[in-house]
Amino acid sequence: MESNLLIGSLVFFPLLAGMFWLQKRNTQTRQQLIAARKQCSEIHEKLNEQAELFRTMFDSAPECVKLQKADGIIERINATGLSLLETAIPSTIVGQSVYNVIAPEYHAAYEKLTASVFAGNTECMEFELITFEGRRRWLETHAVPLRNEQGDIKSLLAITRDIEDRKQMSYQMEVQRNRLQTIIESEPECVKLQDKDGTILEMNPAGLSLLNAVESSEVVGRTVYDFLNIDYHAAYHALTEEVFSGKRCCMEFEVTGINGAHRWLETHAAPLWDNAGNVTALLAITRDINDRKQSEEKLRRQHNELAHVCRLSTIGELATGLAHELNQPLCAISSYAESAVLLNARPYGKEPLKVEQILHKIVCQTERANGILKRLRDFVRKKTPKPQANQALSLIDNMLEFIDPERRRQGIAIDVTCDDSLPDVWVDRVQIEQVILNLITNAIQAIVQTPTVPRKLSINISEADQSVTIKIRDYAGGVPDNVRPNLFTPFITTKEQGLGIGLALSHSIAEAHGGRLWYEPAEPGSLFSLTLPCRAINR
Repeated sequence: MESNLLIGSLVFFPLLAGMFWLQKRNTQTRQQLIAARKQCSEIHEKLNEQAELFRTMFDSAPECVKLQKADGIIERINATGLSLLETAIPSTIVGQSVYNVIAPEYHAAYEKLTASVFAGNTECMEFELITFEGRRRWLETHAVPLRNEQGDIKSLLAITRDIEDRKQMSYQMEVQRNRLQTIIESEPECVKLQDKDGTILEMNPAGLSLLNAVESSEVVGRTVYDFLNIDYHAAYHALTEEVFSGKRCCMEFEVTGINGAHRWLETHAAPLWDNAGNVTALLAITRDINDRKQSEEKLRRQHNELAHVCRLSTIGELATGLAHELNQPLCAISSYAESAVLLNARPYGKEPLKVEQILHKIVCQTERANGILKRLRDFVRKKTPKPQANQALSLIDNMLEFIDPERRRQGIAIDVTCDDSLPDVWVDRVQIEQVILNLITNAIQAIVQTPTVPRKLSINISEADQSVTIKIRDYAGGVPDNVRPNLFTPFITTKEQGLGIGLALSHSIAEAHGGRLWYEPAEPGSLFSLTLPCRAINR
């Protein structure tokens, strides 16, 4: 019996241990299953959350989002996409071919895009959509492949935005650009763009014609300095710097064309700005002024000829006094020469001192006569005007010496006053002396024509604002009221024998020097004021 119990124990206890082990193993397995189910549930929940998030993002995206099959069938589209198609019902397009709403001329390009995306590429294109209301609308789509868990491409995901406004703006800009290009090309004056270094970027046909060029390649890409005469390089460089600093400028210059011909041009340059406010180029409108320059040169020659005639006329009016003035030294020379001859006829060595004194006097009188003739020759000869620094008082003194015989003959006193340390004036000496002489002779003639007035005139020289003003006043009857408005008009005169060109010419000479000549009534008499610049005037 004990042996049976022993045998039973040997069997029971291992069996019991096995049962405990199986129970423990089942418990662990159950726990693992519960954990796995929980993990699967969490994953499923996360997937649902992600799917819900995707659906929310898909449906609420501000741009069109759609899913499409390889054959073009639309699987899904959001509200923005429906709005672009001008419909609110998804079934109108979902399940239908995308080609039903793409303009026919873009079908081939869209088929190529679809094939490329399903080959694993990312693509983009612009096309026109035809809405369910029959309207056309420009869209831009960005398409990517959408893969499943196995990595296979199952759909095309497209983000599409409305670019109608941008296209319309681009179209309007293109229209405006074409219109502007047409205007520029048909503009009868040269229109050009250049950079800061002077390189010509663009030039219209009128500009090419000014340079005698046939093709734009003969000019575009070269610098303006290749055509600009070297005398104007520095000035044009300064103009370019001014324009690229934001200013507008203008200048005249001479160019040499492709065929070597010279031509005068006038350019008006302005800065061309970009959206950031930076100057990107110089825009210049340039016109041909060759004919004008030739006319100005012709007028300048005529003006000089007229001035010369007026000087000769003035000399004619002063001829009597000048002849008397010149006769004095000549008579003295003759008398001294006769005395020298008589003294020389006496025995040699008795009176050598007197002969030497007489010869010295002859030299002095000869120099006096020579001085008169030199001033006369300088005054009447023709020469090109050349402004330079001159003392205003010296100009007055020269003309007072010139007019002195007539002044003495008429018994007229001239009083001259001036400021201390007057600056030099920048003028052509002969031309301004002509103006001064004309004003002084007019004053003397006005006094002579009115015997009852004081026989005197006054000259005052003063300086202010970088200019010198010469005032010449007489005490005669003044200029009649009806003549004053046209006093400086050619052929208007108060003299019986006058031509009426003296004051008009004097007025134009003053303005050509950058000065001014004007009249003011005085009580009594007349006051003429001449203002002259103290430095060179850029004209």
